[in-house]
Amino acid sequence: MAQKVTAMDVRMAAAMAGGVGNVARFCRDQGISRQTFYKWRARIADQGVDGLVERSRRPHRCPDATPSAIEDLVVLVRKELAGDGADHGPDPIRWTLLSRPDVDASLVPSTATIARILARRGLVSPCPAKRPRSSYRRFTAARPNEMWQSDWTEWKLLDGSTVAIAGCLDDHSRLLVALDCDRADADAVFVWRVMLAAIAEYGIPHLSLTDNGMVYSMARRGGEAAFELNLRALGCRPISSTPRHPQTCGKIERFWQTLKKWLRAHGPFSTLEELRAALGRFRDYYNHRRPHRALRGATPATIWQASAPARPAERPLPAPLSVHSATVTATGVIVVGRFHINVGNAWTGHSVTALRDGDHLAIFSGNHLIRALDLNTSRRYQPAQPRPRTYRHRQPQPQSVSAMS
Repeated sequence: MAQKVTAMDVRMAAAMAGGVGNVARFCRDQGISRQTFYKWRARIADQGVDGLVERSRRPHRCPDATPSAIEDLVVLVRKELAGDGADHGPDPIRWTLLSRPDVDASLVPSTATIARILARRGLVSPCPAKRPRSSYRRFTAARPNEMWQSDWTEWKLLDGSTVAIAGCLDDHSRLLVALDCDRADADAVFVWRVMLAAIAEYGIPHLSLTDNGMVYSMARRGGEAAFELNLRALGCRPISSTPRHPQTCGKIERFWQTLKKWLRAHGPFSTLEELRAALGRFRDYYNHRRPHRALRGATPATIWQASAPARPAERPLPAPLSVHSATVTATGVIVVGRFHINVGNAWTGHSVTALRDGDHLAIFSGNHLIRALDLNTSRRYQPAQPRPRTYRHRQPQPQSVSAMS
């Protein structure tokens, strides 16, 4: 027994070694326990060599197992939610089962159990490991109306024409305060009409967060969009996200995925009026009947009504101070936003800094003030300052004696 044998040889030896003198030493040499030795000896005594085949360790019965009828119901609810264009993961399935009067709440499985049922039935596609949720930095406004997120997206009608869909979402409650559509691309008039509809129904927000689209914000281009100007007049402070960082407006960006999934399930739509009617139905469903995962199954309307909404600031709000760096062109002009300001040919090639406070602009070269002016917003080109004209007074000439006579 000096040479080690395979696992099957150990079982066979243990079963057949009826004449082993020292069972403990034999088990120690083969690396098995005495319980295993006696188990295999008893099996081969009862069943022969067939008793050495590995058996399943699965229990013969499991009283706590989910009934097959409940598993079938989970699969059915998932198919119904998917067909309706709604979220159909474990959380929405559980919330739907709990809301149904014909289902006993005590029999509804947990979210983890539903996930295992879906995997066992082959309804979950494997995906690569995702970034852990704990690594994300999340922010949420403390009260309703404290901040709204606004954005627009595109959608195609049945004839292939493209329309624009614009919406506003409350950051605290995820309430969809406005949703509308219009032909072609979104323009400044359309997005402001959507914002006005939201304000008329829910009041003026304290903050408005958008991306850097020109219809929403011109702050990073040295100007001010009509959307920003109008909000400041109402006491709402407009802010914009970091360029090329859509995560800042993550709630409204993620909302478009939910909307488009629902539209694909209920479309296609032939006309703009059909699409607008569908958006109205979706808004009612989203705000009042759809359980939201970020709200732990509550609806946005429920969270909105739970707290007092925030109020806008004193109005109107002053324009923000902005700093611009520019180089004077060969014609003595610098460009600040949409304005072309003449500072003179003497400064050609100089790098200057312009500070804009509302409609007032001050231009510096180093610590030297070149020019300060109030912008004429009705014109693009701001001419040079007119130089004061001086007049030379002529001294009276003395008359000659002959002329006096």
